[in-house]
Amino acid sequence: MSRHTKPESERYKGASKWIQYILFRAFFSVLQRIPVRLAYRIGRGIGWIFWKTMRERRAVVKHNLTVVNDWNKNQQLDQLKGAIYDQVKEVFQRSGASLFSGFAFTKMTVKQMQGCVNIEGLDLLKSVLAENKGAIILLAHMGPWEALTQLPGLGKLQGIDAPFGVMYRPLNNHYLEQWYRGAREGKGTHLFSRRDGFHKPVDFLRSGGMLGILADQKMRQGVTVSYFGRDVSTNPVPGLFHKRSGAPIIGLALTTVGNAQWEIKICPVDLPSDSSAADRATLAIACNEGLERIVSESVLDGFWFHNRFR
Repeated sequence: MSRHTKPESERYKGASKWIQYILFRAFFSVLQRIPVRLAYRIGRGIGWIFWKTMRERRAVVKHNLTVVNDWNKNQQLDQLKGAIYDQVKEVFQRSGASLFSGFAFTKMTVKQMQGCVNIEGLDLLKSVLAENKGAIILLAHMGPWEALTQLPGLGKLQGIDAPFGVMYRPLNNHYLEQWYRGAREGKGTHLFSRRDGFHKPVDFLRSGGMLGILADQKMRQGVTVSYFGRDVSTNPVPGLFHKRSGAPIIGLALTTVGNAQWEIKICPVDLPSDSSAADRATLAIACNEGLERIVSESVLDGFWFHNRFR
């Protein structure tokens, strides 16, 4: 039996939720007016402060990076530059810069975004969309995520008219949720959540849409397969959507390439030759290998603050 006596729509309303909404909107309104280059510098500074003060989080980040460093060594790939001490500090600073830069992105036009974000690998995306099956885009928690809300506009400038959508987790504040959805959908991004089930996002893919799925997070329930050499609970949704829709899977890396400069890179994901007959574990392995390739584009842009590897 559910421990909640009110329906979800009512639990997330009320005076306290409204006050949270007003305070956040005021805070957000100030931050989004900061120029992106200044926001980038402020974010790196705040990241440095958190690096100095958040001892337990430093330990988590260090553990995660150690796992990735060991995997790189076993794969005979280029090692991450610098000592682990410097790598941990850079993760904090890049995460702060990405967060604060993301606020500035919300007030920028698509043409202004072109001055900050370059896209590489568009030929791969265009060839995938030419199959008329849509595209599942694997996303990792890396870089300024708000840049992804500009993908529909940036894509149109490059001759890509396919609609863009993302799977997301609804906010537990009704007022913030309504504002958040309106802002994202106003920029042409379709939002899907677990409330929509499988049918709506799968139909979106079948109609030729691009659907982004953040697939690197730790799952309470999932398929246990290898990720950076460790067995972890893995999100099976990309593989399930692929089997139901037939949509190809590609990856997207969002990396820092300079001061207030980023690159969106479209990466291939190698699926089994007969993926329609593959089981959940086989597809999850293929997706994790794709995520390893994505994250390896810029490991220090990753969000390593939760204990991904145990």
